[in-house]
Amino acid sequence: MPLDPILVPLVEALRSDLPQVPIAQARREAEANSAAQVGVAIEPGPPDVTAATFWVPGPAGAPPVKVKAYRTAGSPPALRPGLVYLHGGGWTLGSVDSAENHAHCAHLAKGADLVVIAVDYRLAPENRFPAGLEDCYAAFEWVFANAELLGIDPARLAVGGGSAGGNLSAALALKARDESGPKIALQLLEAPALDFTLSSPSIHTFDAEFPAVRQMAQSAPADYFTDDADRLNPYASPLLAPSLAGLPRAVILTCEIDPVRDDGARYAERLAEAGVEVEATLYDGLLHGASTLTMLLPSARAWRAQCIAALRTL
Repeated sequence: MPLDPILVPLVEALRSDLPQVPIAQARREAEANSAAQVGVAIEPGPPDVTAATFWVPGPAGAPPVKVKAYRTAGSPPALRPGLVYLHGGGWTLGSVDSAENHAHCAHLAKGADLVVIAVDYRLAPENRFPAGLEDCYAAFEWVFANAELLGIDPARLAVGGGSAGGNLSAALALKARDESGPKIALQLLEAPALDFTLSSPSIHTFDAEFPAVRQMAQSAPADYFTDDADRLNPYASPLLAPSLAGLPRAVILTCEIDPVRDDGARYAERLAEAGVEVEATLYDGLLHGASTLTMLLPSARAWRAQCIAALRTL
């Protein structure tokens, strides 16, 4: 399917190499860009959704982890399903305080009538694998242990996230299974990157036309790992897990114009082969990251609606 015309200017920017900037500058620019898009390209979050901040115990020897709990103001006291949500940003950018993340979490909380817990995990390159995943797992265990305080039914707890957050969500589900941790009812994986060996065919589909896409796909592993052998760790590359049996039900959304597009499709196939219920959807003409542009793209609104529909099954 042809590229959505609204995305043409974005794609043009990907036809040349990206400028290299210090990580602190890249984070400031990403946060500023996120704020500038809300109300212009990204639909603001519903005004009746509140966000409460908590600091939860980090993994052993690590600092506390900041989380934000989203729920509709004035909702009845009955326990709701919960979603532990992990933001994207290539493992190096993003935060629970970004305007983009706030809007998405608020819409999910409102649309699916649940409590969303967004996790501010440590970022690379200062904190390399598995620091971010350990933060996410510590926050996940805290949510389960404090479910009643948060207004969450622990039997209806999901994990989810986009891009890097999709990777961390899939890894968290594997870790919970392997360590007999709290049971997860659903994993919601939005444009997930799942194979750090970069073996999916789509990794190279865009090499010639979009050098910046190739550059991003290749630079993330260099920032995320201390030891190159860690790329083979299933908690870094869930696609490489020897078995996917016993994992929670999965909903996987992927974009057509995306170097990690085939990661999601391959993971869905392996989950199905392992007997795990899975729903996989490819959004034609959509660029990686463009699913946030809900004020501009009908496909982005359909993406969000599918996420909400999946969460409502909880």
